[in-house]
Amino acid sequence: MKYLVEMSQAKSKTAVEIYSDKDGMRSDDINALAGQRSDKKAGDVWTSFYDKVKEVKDYHRRFSVNQGMPEVQNPEWFYQRAFEAEQSDKLFSGEEEFGKRIDLHEHYTKYLNIKKIATMRRSKFRDATFTRMKRKAPELEPDDPTVEEAINKDFNELDYIEWLKTFDQFHDIPRYCKYKEKSYTEYLDAIISYMRGFLLRTQPMVGIEKLEQQFDKEFEERWADRGIPGWQDPTHKDPLFSLPSNKLFNNEAVMKSHQSGKAYKKKVAEVQKMSFEDQKKLTDESESEDRRVAHLESRAAKWHDLLSDTITESVQHLQKKQSQTVEEMEMDRDDSGDDMDDDDDGVDVDGSDIEKDEDDRPIYNPLNLPLGWDGKPIPFWLYKLHGLGIEYKCEICGNYSYWGRRAFEKHFSEWRHAFGMRCLKIPNTAHFKEITKIEDALTLYEKLKKDAEEQTFRPDADVECEDIQGNVMSQRAFEDLRRQGLV
Repeated sequence: MKYLVEMSQAKSKTAVEIYSDKDGMRSDDINALAGQRSDKKAGDVWTSFYDKVKEVKDYHRRFSVNQGMPEVQNPEWFYQRAFEAEQSDKLFSGEEEFGKRIDLHEHYTKYLNIKKIATMRRSKFRDATFTRMKRKAPELEPDDPTVEEAINKDFNELDYIEWLKTFDQFHDIPRYCKYKEKSYTEYLDAIISYMRGFLLRTQPMVGIEKLEQQFDKEFEERWADRGIPGWQDPTHKDPLFSLPSNKLFNNEAVMKSHQSGKAYKKKVAEVQKMSFEDQKKLTDESESEDRRVAHLESRAAKWHDLLSDTITESVQHLQKKQSQTVEEMEMDRDDSGDDMDDDDDGVDVDGSDIEKDEDDRPIYNPLNLPLGWDGKPIPFWLYKLHGLGIEYKCEICGNYSYWGRRAFEKHFSEWRHAFGMRCLKIPNTAHFKEITKIEDALTLYEKLKKDAEEQTFRPDADVECEDIQGNVMSQRAFEDLRRQGLV
């Protein structure tokens, strides 16, 4: 299809050039057919016509290949040339599977090898590990060897699936990892180039130029309003930015160390000698660098949005592969091989139409019912029996919705609810079952703590009592048992 469109555009362009008649050849031919000679003398129409026929015959006699008939470029000819030019089997890698999924392994490796980002991830993990170990051992020091041992043991690089889910969230990357960082801009350029090329390969008739013009227009509007995430403030206003050396630092200690050097002091002296206009140019250069990086991030995010369905499909496919055994993967491979063997290139070998298998037909599911174990919608009566149309929201889970009573009760022991309780610093015990509001959970937790404190024996404030059997208890418990006649 792309070949046919390109050929149609090329022929149309040639026709426009002929009709524009910039070289005057079309006008000369029309005049010659009308009997007007180039020497302005009156001529005969038929004489001019036969002269032209003679000229055409003479041309083909001298230049025709093998003296054969000229090739006729009719619709059938273009149709055959389009099939000869078809190379879709070479356009996609095995991972991409003819455009169903994307293959960003090369760019994932580039991201991991960006030195500042790798150092930042390890530093964050080190701080979290030290904080966790500090709670258990308050006397622990940051340079303790046990901290480094724990980091080397537990630290894992970001895996491909997790990166694929979040690689468009550029605002989470600190500014100092991006500003004037050549490896980062090369990584963004590679991401943009791949996604743009992938869209061209899968949808060759899409107007890429118009899309990019729209992207640029949206970026200009958002940049003017300072609406790009992570770029609300210019870099030169950052307290950790050094204007004389045009560098951004990750912490104050590194910045002070840089400022104590001779090279920095020399640059400061040079800046002080500059005029106000020259000093303003330094800030303008910093802002232009901000704009360049922000523009690349915005363009990459836009391409990600366009390919979001394909990226989601890639993530789901990779997660499925991770959960499969070797036997299941081989079965899938055999099934795909059988499908390829069943393809007869559109030729009906039996002389009759081959009916599609029922499993390949789209599932009719107007009520959007959940799918059962067989991949088909469950019966409506079962849907109503389990109350799957009833929505239960849990504020602790971030207002996540659970459909049906069973899923709601089950979620209290799942990771999402446990994570929400851990964020609230509340133990996820049986006391908090059926509690979905954050305020209710905090109130119940305070009440449980108060009750536990009341029942706890405090030697400095409570009186210790002992019964005849030697059981030690608080005075309050002893009085309660004595009134009941149990002691």
